[in-house]
Amino acid sequence: MTVEIIAGRKTGVRYAGAGEPAVLLHCSLAHSGAWGGVMAGLSDRLAMVAIDLPGHGATSFDPAVDIQDQACETTIAVLERFDAPAHLIGHSFGATVALRCAVERPDLVASVSMYEPVYFSLLAAGNPAAYAREMTDAEAFGKHLLAGEWQQAAEAFLDRWGSHGGLQVMPEAQQKYMLKTIPMILENTHSVIEDRVGPVTLANIGQLTMPCLLMEGARSPDSIHLLNDLLENALLNVQRRVFQTTGHMGPLSHAPEFARVVREFLFGDDA
Repeated sequence: MTVEIIAGRKTGVRYAGAGEPAVLLHCSLAHSGAWGGVMAGLSDRLAMVAIDLPGHGATSFDPAVDIQDQACETTIAVLERFDAPAHLIGHSFGATVALRCAVERPDLVASVSMYEPVYFSLLAAGNPAAYAREMTDAEAFGKHLLAGEWQQAAEAFLDRWGSHGGLQVMPEAQQKYMLKTIPMILENTHSVIEDRVGPVTLANIGQLTMPCLLMEGARSPDSIHLLNDLLENALLNVQRRVFQTTGHMGPLSHAPEFARVVREFLFGDDA
């Protein structure tokens, strides 16, 4: 990993592979290293840049600026380095950043591959009943988060979105990193969770013409499937894939399968 100044901010960056350009955007509570397994499976076809999102890994965070705004500024600055439009690959919050960058700068984006973009503000607009259920289901986690009860918040988060076993099964270093970064989820609320009309809407998603891949885990919460239904209906050029044996953390837990699906989408092969 290297540390660079991108869009005026210190940013952790990982490079791998050769071929068509691609930018990889991780989920909340992770860092660019989470893409290691996926990058190994795509390194013969893509020249990849994986960045640490704001407040994660080695990337700085400015609390005076919306976290998604910062992430998009950095991502667009990386996209502008390339001589041709690049593929965007995102997971969870990172997928919301990828989608927003595609809306704001479609000229820089060749395709968008999204695994469970947690754009719940879009669910509020398109399926209010499902949004209300998601807010109820997330209430326990939110209470711990607002109270600064990081341990309890982490356990509640992992119970819904992570792997079985919670913090206890994680290596100590990973536990410490998660407890350090979990306050950053509070910063995501305005961008992707609040019921508001933001820079990304179902209407402007419907204007995207580049190929899009929409992915999800069969074991993920119902709100994810309903949100992906809305996105699938809005996008003009979309494929959808369901990973039958995993949930929200599919790009980490099932990295080879994820890489194969993205390869097939981008290049029509799985070799």
